[in-house]
Amino acid sequence: MTTLVNGIPSGRRIGRRTLATSATLVALCWLTTACGLFGSGNETMSVVWDTPADRKAEPYGTGAWLSGDTLVRSRFDAVTGFDAATGERSWEYVPPGRSSVCHATADTARSVLVLVRNGDGAASPAKDKSCTTAVGIDMKDGRRLWEAPLGEPEPRRFQDYSVSAGGGVAVLLQRDGLRAVDVRTGKPRWKAALPKECVPGRTAAGERQVAAFLACGGEDNPWDEKVAEDAELHTAAFDPATGALRWSAPLGGRRAIGYDAFAAFVSADPLVVAASESKDGEGGSYFSFGRDGRPNPPIDFNGPYGEIDDHGPTVAAADDRRLYVMPEPPTRRSSDSRNHLTAFDLATGAPVWGGTPGDDRLDGDSGYRLLVQDGTLTVLTSHRTDPSRVRVLDPATGEQREIRDLPDDLDSVDEIFAYKGRLVVARYLAYETGSRPFTSYERR
Repeated sequence: MTTLVNGIPSGRRIGRRTLATSATLVALCWLTTACGLFGSGNETMSVVWDTPADRKAEPYGTGAWLSGDTLVRSRFDAVTGFDAATGERSWEYVPPGRSSVCHATADTARSVLVLVRNGDGAASPAKDKSCTTAVGIDMKDGRRLWEAPLGEPEPRRFQDYSVSAGGGVAVLLQRDGLRAVDVRTGKPRWKAALPKECVPGRTAAGERQVAAFLACGGEDNPWDEKVAEDAELHTAAFDPATGALRWSAPLGGRRAIGYDAFAAFVSADPLVVAASESKDGEGGSYFSFGRDGRPNPPIDFNGPYGEIDDHGPTVAAADDRRLYVMPEPPTRRSSDSRNHLTAFDLATGAPVWGGTPGDDRLDGDSGYRLLVQDGTLTVLTSHRTDPSRVRVLDPATGEQREIRDLPDDLDSVDEIFAYKGRLVVARYLAYETGSRPFTSYERR
């Protein structure tokens, strides 16, 4: 299962949105009861190491990942690798000249980060501000592995992010086609077989399939653009080995969704999408699909279980059976948390547990980061007066297994990882305050 989280808000400021990013997960032995990381009661974890705070810089980053023994953080001006055991910086890749990193993604199973940069790499200010160069970086040592051109941005390009990586390939958007290259060598692998009258947008590459958004059809096109004004948003799945089209379907089913509506991948496999009903981001649902493309019942952002606000749809996680989200409950008391953790059955669209004022799985805390893998659901939570906590739940029942306090104010947290019995938190968005890229915690 490959979980992707695009546009997750930063730390406690849940309203913040970032460009997709993917959360890539590793073996989480420390999360299981058998591994014994968490004791009984609210014991406190201790800091193992803390990377120095970044210098003040433009306030945006593009992602953080854990691959093997290396933690990688990407921001607008550089990509940096850190030793996951010690927190020491091991390498840094700086784009040539004054070009900037526009976007980054990673195939962590193969230790390759793929970034998109702008400019021509000249020593003087880059004249070309388009993000048209993809670069493969070895996550073990920061070596540049390959470069490939991307298509020029179109005035009517309906989505950004022209690269995704996973399953051994990097999928590139080139001249309104999807082409894949080997993620380690950059050699061409395939060109996707797109449905007729469809223009591709954002993609998400997983081990078992490549997912893509498509703008399809439409008749309102007086200026003969590549995407018609009334084109609909579709989703599609391709074979990662050959690029063959497995299936494509309208995203909204009977309720057509315009190509310019907000949409983001929650997961590539299973394919789960969060999409609004219009470009203003109001309303919307989670849409999921089976391996054959058969749509499951949608899960609305608003329902008896509460409301997912317009900044919260991508604060979600999915496994092969369930979707985990944190809506605001339909009624709130002073003791309620800001949101309640809720699990939905993907096959039926019905809540499995949580989501009501009387069923608060977070004990009054407010959750803001989710991690699901290997039979556990981990939630990072905060409270107005209490310390941040790590909570481990049974994803099947919502039963809380273990709780542990964190010793400091986490400030903003954009990703969480597990490494050899330790919890690692990553920050890459809030650079205006000089944040620490990574902090590692362990049981006392």
